[in-house]
Amino acid sequence: MPNILLVEDHVLMRMGLRMALNAEDTGCKVVAEVGTVKEAKQYYNRKPDIDLIILDILLPDGTGIDVLEHIRSLDSEVKVLVISSDTEERHIHQLINLGINGFIDKSSEIPVLLDAIHNIMNGFEYYGQDIAVIIKKILTINKSDDKIFTPREWDIVTLCTKGYSVKAIAEELNISTRTVETHKNNIFKKLGFNSTGELARYALSHGFVSL
Repeated sequence: MPNILLVEDHVLMRMGLRMALNAEDTGCKVVAEVGTVKEAKQYYNRKPDIDLIILDILLPDGTGIDVLEHIRSLDSEVKVLVISSDTEERHIHQLINLGINGFIDKSSEIPVLLDAIHNIMNGFEYYGQDIAVIIKKILTINKSDDKIFTPREWDIVTLCTKGYSVKAIAEELNISTRTVETHKNNIFKKLGFNSTGELARYALSHGFVSL
């Protein structure tokens, strides 16, 4: 059960997240909530036992980037999921470079949030990107043949397009989640990337997607 810190200035949003995440069947526990950059820094200075931070970008006295810079100076391992309506490209780039593990829009529904948390806590990244669209555009730009991918890799890409999570892909193809992630990493490497984060940065900088 991951211990979660909520960094969100809107009280009603915070309340809704807390109620949803503390439900019995989620496997999550919100252990603390803060609403400003100052409060987040002060809380984390106490070296709390936190597994996951759910972080907003826009805060009254600064940004989630300020919070993340401080936290990463103290803790390089804690998982960070950004939930924000701010999709400004430069902010997303900064957050990815600081080591977030995922990003979803505030308009996302609770099942998407729980899916993101599940993936992140299992060691994966979660950006909700339409991977197939990105890959097709990269292949077009690089004038590459899409036959560089194996049939199984294209199965992974196709299911990603349909919004399947890593777990759902594994169940659909009757393989392990680790095998799914291995295939995804092979896909990224064939495109010249080492992670979902690099793929997300490239897609954003080329205008392929909007988070």
